[in-house]
Amino acid sequence: MLKSWRNKIINAVLTVIIIVGVYSSIFQWAMPVFENHSVTFPQSVQVVIESLTTTGYGGFAPWQSDFMNYFVLLMNLTGVVLVFVAFPVFFLPYLRDAIGKTAPRAVDTKDHVIICEYSSYTNALIEELKSRDKDYIIIEQDETNALELISNGYNVMTGDPESEDTLRAACISEATAVVHSEIYKNISIVFTAKNIEPGIKVIAILRDDNMDIYYKLARTNGADITISPRQLVGKSLATQIPAVSINESVEIDSTIELVEIDIEEGSELCNKTIHEANLLNEHHINIIGAWLNGDFKSPVDVDLVLDSKTRLLVAGDVSELEQLTKKAEAQTRHFIRNEVFIFGYGRSGKAAAEFLKDKSVDVRIMDIKEKEGVDMVGDVSKPETLDQMNIEDASAIIITIKDDTAALFSTLMARNKNKKANIIVRANDVEDVQKLYQAGADYVQSLATVTGRMLASCIFEDERSLAVEKQINLVQLPAGDLVGRTLAESNVRAETGCTILGVIRDGKKITTLHPEKFEFQDGDDVILAGTDDSTQLFEKKYLN
Repeated sequence: MLKSWRNKIINAVLTVIIIVGVYSSIFQWAMPVFENHSVTFPQSVQVVIESLTTTGYGGFAPWQSDFMNYFVLLMNLTGVVLVFVAFPVFFLPYLRDAIGKTAPRAVDTKDHVIICEYSSYTNALIEELKSRDKDYIIIEQDETNALELISNGYNVMTGDPESEDTLRAACISEATAVVHSEIYKNISIVFTAKNIEPGIKVIAILRDDNMDIYYKLARTNGADITISPRQLVGKSLATQIPAVSINESVEIDSTIELVEIDIEEGSELCNKTIHEANLLNEHHINIIGAWLNGDFKSPVDVDLVLDSKTRLLVAGDVSELEQLTKKAEAQTRHFIRNEVFIFGYGRSGKAAAEFLKDKSVDVRIMDIKEKEGVDMVGDVSKPETLDQMNIEDASAIIITIKDDTAALFSTLMARNKNKKANIIVRANDVEDVQKLYQAGADYVQSLATVTGRMLASCIFEDERSLAVEKQINLVQLPAGDLVGRTLAESNVRAETGCTILGVIRDGKKITTLHPEKFEFQDGDDVILAGTDDSTQLFEKKYLN
């Protein structure tokens, strides 16, 4: 918006300068020719400006020749036109924005999601909704906040989400779901929404450690789904520790699984490309994608070099995956109890500790408050605290503290004290993810992104997420335009980025698909693995 105004002002100033310059040159030339009176260029500029602004002409008026009189008249009319153009183009929009802009108090939409007040997870949820062509409306109580969000391109209306009138104005009867947090403040939203539309799906977010009781009450009194993203993030952070990571899998049938495999330093696969390791031909697996320094890439090129920072997401026969996992492990493994530090013992920290308790590691927990389960009390963002913790020999450090700035300091100091530790951090805001990587984190998980994806998984019941925080979905969709073609002819992976893991035909699941011989038939459903964008591309290409 500021850029648009800047461009308008620059163009207007340039236009006036050009007009003044041209008119001044004509006036300087015409005076000796038609009036037998020479003038300097500055004098010409003065006369032109006086004409355009209609403030008078000093000693140069009146003129004897018709040309000069007509020319002066032209300059007068130009000045009037400039005023009439400038007023609607510049002043009216400014006045309208300054005194007339208000946020709408009602909308006319349907098949949308109602979001009760903007929060840290809202951007991630909106991105998920947009990727599925789902509309939304944010209800903001504060008029100033609503106007600011509107200026940033959000769909916003103003009103009290606890009010029946507001929810009706948000077209709740046509909505897919109502999403809100801070239930101890807005628990009446649940009752209000259900009173108006008993069938509406109400999703509540558990944000703080001491809010369990409110959500139990909410579930008892009408909330359809309550989610706790902090717990999921905590478990996710714990699974990132290569030394203790157990490959979480999603079973496609009794013989086929979708698993994650870490490439360990010193293993048979380390520092080889996918092509050099002969993974696709020797092991008959599908490589869905790979995490590279925390970013997921799908599909991956066969020239990708597998190093100790690589984590593959693959699908294949259970026995083949077991062989591949052995190749990804280092040939010499030191079976010692590694030490893992957890900074922050809130909901995420507890979930991480719970996940690690049965693994062959020693977990030491640090929190700013003294509570059950905490080994050390102190502020991990302060150097003296880390000096007392002896983290130099830790194999991994998990940081799950509330403040991202404190997490940034903790990451910097932890990396300075331990160059080899696997540092895994929870970011509360998406904007801080890259900063934490720059500070030395090996893996960063955004709480807002996880929350958004969890909400999307609750809203869209046609998909089941492999792991909400990992940007991959397993979906079942009709074969569509694939009917009559073989797997090789369809070239789905190259054209969409999706991987076909199996086919459902007459209620039976088929996972052995010969590329040249298996032909899709009418009525087939395909099981796809892919990102939101790739599955959406599949739908547009084969189902429209």
